[in-house]
Amino acid sequence: MTKRNSKHPAPEDDGGASRRAQAARARGARRGALASVLLALGVLVALNLVASRVPARVDLTGDHIYTLSPSSRQLVRALPDYLTVKAYISKDLPPELATVSRYLRELLDEYRASSAGRLRFEVHDPAADPHAEEQATRCRIQKTALETRRAQKVEVGQYYLGLCLWYDGRSRALAPIDRGAGLEYQVSALIKVMSQPKRKVAFTAGHGERDLGDGYSFVKRGLEREVEVVTLDPSVGDIGDDVDALVVAGPRRAFDEPARRRIDAFVMKGKAALFLIDGMVVDPDRRAGNDRLRSGSPIDSGLDPLLAAYGFRIGRDFVFDRMNVPGPVDSPGGPLFANLPAFVGVRSSQMPDRDLGVLAGVEMMVFPFASSVGLVGPLAGGTPRDGRLWTLARSSRRAWRQTGPFDASPPAPGVPADADAQEAGPFALAYAYQGTVPSAYPAGAPASSRRPVRMVVIGDSDLVSDRYMELLRAFPVYAGGAQLLFNAIDWALEDDALTALRANVLKARPIEADEPFGEAATKWGNVAGVPLAFCAAGILRWQWRRARRRRQRLGPA
Repeated sequence: MTKRNSKHPAPEDDGGASRRAQAARARGARRGALASVLLALGVLVALNLVASRVPARVDLTGDHIYTLSPSSRQLVRALPDYLTVKAYISKDLPPELATVSRYLRELLDEYRASSAGRLRFEVHDPAADPHAEEQATRCRIQKTALETRRAQKVEVGQYYLGLCLWYDGRSRALAPIDRGAGLEYQVSALIKVMSQPKRKVAFTAGHGERDLGDGYSFVKRGLEREVEVVTLDPSVGDIGDDVDALVVAGPRRAFDEPARRRIDAFVMKGKAALFLIDGMVVDPDRRAGNDRLRSGSPIDSGLDPLLAAYGFRIGRDFVFDRMNVPGPVDSPGGPLFANLPAFVGVRSSQMPDRDLGVLAGVEMMVFPFASSVGLVGPLAGGTPRDGRLWTLARSSRRAWRQTGPFDASPPAPGVPADADAQEAGPFALAYAYQGTVPSAYPAGAPASSRRPVRMVVIGDSDLVSDRYMELLRAFPVYAGGAQLLFNAIDWALEDDALTALRANVLKARPIEADEPFGEAATKWGNVAGVPLAFCAAGILRWQWRRARRRRQRLGPA
């Protein structure tokens, strides 16, 4: 009879011990996973308890659009009197509006905390309080109709979601509430209008300028939130002393000498002026057999002597650029969108003086059928003696100036758009200047301005016209032109408190690709690169899990 050695178990016992060890390890892994889940749940519960008692938020957006800006804090901190904000919000809001309501309450909390007790706000539900409903109606706050889909049915409900601001015995309503990122800008702009004297901005009229009610209605609506907008004809009467800034936008008929003298007298007072002047206008070319040809007709605005005295010259040309964006092209079946050299795209790299507040928040601008802006007289050479000059926008190196007939359709494949160009870019499209300027009519008037003048000259009035502002939803890059004009008016008025806030509303984020290779790499990287990256990650994870299962089956060595 053979005696078994207890230190060396039989081979059949090795398999059982291995299985028991694996089972023990599996039980330990399950207990560890359960403990980790319970610990994570405990941490989440503790964090929620702390968060419910400590009001704090973390804003991870790129521009901190959900954090009250320093300009808004300063605005309410400097309120000369008490401001009461009454929020009329229905309690049964659908999810689409509930998030807006929560953000609105948190925003008003930050306003109140920053106002040193000057701002107070109340929340009312008009549906449950007849007195609150009467107050909301008196403040012109009505219910907002909203379609909601519930249980595969579309329901239309009406809800209250609006603000009524009371200051110095006056009330202003903000309703319906904008669900976008511009809520803080709207609230701060309304507070500013109610608590501070309104500045006056005058647009010239009577010379074929852009009409504020039609061609520039977008501009008018944007400006009326902060300033008083009026129109005047300098050919008829003087420009009043209560006007703080003058805008000349897109004249098609020449200003006569009395008008030029009155504009010059206004500038000599040290007042701000903005000139959006087109050097040419697009006309159909009369050549038979080609209805796609267009040509440019020079525009005589009558302002050349005035601008030359200040140091600027609007070219009688179009600046075309191979760095362009899609734009509307007229066709028999309606407008089509195509990349044409006439829609010049100016990226941030083509804005050399980004330190100026006029370019705050502007990442890209579109100049449709723009003219070049040159420097002459006191600004020749770009080094003014009595002020400072900024280049706001310029074309790329692949631009050219077009003066004769041109094809209004996209260029044919293989034919460069600038085949006939004789002068290459870049060309300046917009300037800003601050300093004293000489008078265009020094006889019988001051030889120069009484104090430094703020002046902006742009070789295009289309960049903020309604025709292109209507494209903002499909082509956000067109927002840069409106942002430039609004910032320029703020800068001209020496009041840029809300410039940063507006930048969060009107902002496009174009992809920078200055070379064709960069454009192709961006395109195919999104089309093919992202799916391939996901596939590669899936294959790697599959191989890793497969190897892990193989090691578990083999057990310890």
